[in-house]
Amino acid sequence: MRRIGCHLSVAKGFVKAVDNAPKLGATCFQYFTKNPRGFRGVKPLNVADAQEGRALAEDLNLVSVGHTPYLINLASPDEELFNLSIDALIKDLIIGEARGSYGVIVHCGKPKDKGVEWGISRMHQALSEIVEKDKSEKTMILLENTAGQGSEIGTTVDQLLAIVDPFPRSKVGFCLDTQHAFSAGILIPNQIPEFEGFRHSGFMDGLKAIHLNDSKVPAGAGKDRHELIGQGYMGIEMIAEILKEPKWGSIPFYLETPVQAEAQYADEIRRCRDILGAEHVT
Repeated sequence: MRRIGCHLSVAKGFVKAVDNAPKLGATCFQYFTKNPRGFRGVKPLNVADAQEGRALAEDLNLVSVGHTPYLINLASPDEELFNLSIDALIKDLIIGEARGSYGVIVHCGKPKDKGVEWGISRMHQALSEIVEKDKSEKTMILLENTAGQGSEIGTTVDQLLAIVDPFPRSKVGFCLDTQHAFSAGILIPNQIPEFEGFRHSGFMDGLKAIHLNDSKVPAGAGKDRHELIGQGYMGIEMIAEILKEPKWGSIPFYLETPVQAEAQYADEIRRCRDILGAEHVT
């Protein structure tokens, strides 16, 4: 059975987002742990709101994941940004745990001109410190694959596995973004069952979330450009392949399509439900 949901704002509180999710037909949802485009001016966690939202989500049979700010770069050569990123993710795990979220998603880093191997080593350094200091019991770090823009690492399954290799899969796992994977050339139309990640138990054991997005750019373009379901280069047939692939098991799907307003996610979720058929959706 497929959980299908979307990204929701928590600007008016976590409880509000939890309450809004089922009204859109969502059975899971993602939210930004804090301002997605900056480290400054972060509001303290509203503990009462987190506790109330967590209880309501359990009552409504909803699951959630957090998403870190875009500025986080765990492979940065810049020491200040590197340390700010480590501190920010530690705090985001605290937020996720308080809200009952099973994971916090973070993009793989950008080592600039240092190269892939250096970037992987740098991420090992960052993740070692984070895992050591993290006190959350149930909230995982979920590394999101990248489209390959600039110096991004984490574009291939091999790179993702290399990044998480030193860490227990109970603490560090993955989120697969379909648009990023399509743009990076690792998720191919008419070849979804042959996706390389299916051949690696270490990858599938750690895969806990899927971002379902169509693409504004063609396969192999190496750009992060999401599109509405069925309106991009991936198209409705590839989206259907992905949604119906049994090897994903019970992994939740989260839409991050470029809607004009959250209410439009109801149409996106309904489109996915129609593709699947009611018997495959929870």
